Amino acid sequence: MDQIHTLKTIKNPKISKLTKQTHEVEIPPLCPKSNNPIKGSTLTVSYIPEDELLELYSLNEYVASFIGSNEVRDLELFAQVVARDCRAVLGVKVSVTGKFILNIGQTLICECEN
Repeated sequence: MDQIHTLKTIKNPKISKLTKQTHEVEIPPLCPKSNNPIKGSTLTVSYIPEDELLELYSLNEYVASFIGSNEVRDLELFAQVVARDCRAVLGVKVSVTGKFILNIGQTLICECEN
């Protein structure tokens, strides 16, 4: 069974109205066989926060925990799982865009909401 790191949140200080939060994470090679995606691949997570914000280090650890996981056999599934998990911890609608640069001369862009 794959061990996926748990996402953590921090309290939104609400000093002013935060209208949008966007995290852009560089994606490491997730598939040990193909070494895809390659350097330059990113995952962008956007949401309008209420009480919670994604904790930065937790998000990096969460993404890294997918290395070799069954969820990365299909990068489209990976993007959808991230959107689902982020929504679950934040309790708000989340948009995820995965820009996956592949070593076969293609770039796959997945956009999903949850």
